Amino acid sequence: MLRLTVVCENTVGRPLPLVGEHGFACLIDTASARVLFDTGRGPTLLHNLRVLGIEPHSIDMVVLSHGHNDHAGGLLPLLRQIGSRPVVAHRGIFAERYFVKDQEQRDISLGVSPDELEAAGARFRFCDQLSEIAEGLWFSGKIPRLAEVEAGDPCLVSGKLPDGTWRPDPFDDDAALAVMTQRGLVVALGCAHAGLINTVEHFRSHLGRGPVHAIIGGTHLGPVSEQQFAATADYLAGLAGVRIGVSHCTGQVRSARLFNRFPEQVFFASSGCVFAS
Repeated sequence: MLRLTVVCENTVGRPLPLVGEHGFACLIDTASARVLFDTGRGPTLLHNLRVLGIEPHSIDMVVLSHGHNDHAGGLLPLLRQIGSRPVVAHRGIFAERYFVKDQEQRDISLGVSPDELEAAGARFRFCDQLSEIAEGLWFSGKIPRLAEVEAGDPCLVSGKLPDGTWRPDPFDDDAALAVMTQRGLVVALGCAHAGLINTVEHFRSHLGRGPVHAIIGGTHLGPVSEQQFAATADYLAGLAGVRIGVSHCTGQVRSARLFNRFPEQVFFASSGCVFAS
């Protein structure tokens, strides 16, 4: 039994009074646990849970894909409402983070300290390696960078070097979740800063190289080079029949291009989208 419900996303895809925001959160229900994967930026999480008929207190655990405020900003208000919960993440989520492009510079760090979150009830479980966090539900830990084409986004940086230049963000904390179903592997992505190919292959190297049934979430294909996008699309073509739930940082243009190439496989994982397997 597996059910994924997109709670927060850039757009709203159902005729419900949901609210969109630049961010991502997905509720993952398995036979053993109810897990909230990311928490959006903050303003929409509790509202959208209520509209979708999901009781916040029913959430057993929270998992953070990485330490950007559009994926973790809703954690503090959630904990203040529901109290103590396990929070699974890589220990690098509290790193300093910025978006820098042309004359624009924005702090996109988590924006809240470990002490504040722990005071609100966070029971942190830091995982650096692949870990089974609930029966049948796997947290990636740090994802090896093996696909050279997955160069990432040069606008995302982490502080400055001694010479005053920006330090590229290594995204050691970028993580994903996976569940093995009867139809194959289902992978949930937050932003895939480590690269979609690297992420899926990391899980396959540990959980088996059988079919991949679905990949859902932010792929971060919106800002990457044409070479990386083309290589990712070719990789997806090699995963025969994989369902592709494009979301968040996939970007509208690249989402449309994926739909054009895989019209029977791509769906739009907007707020309110439900995927069951």
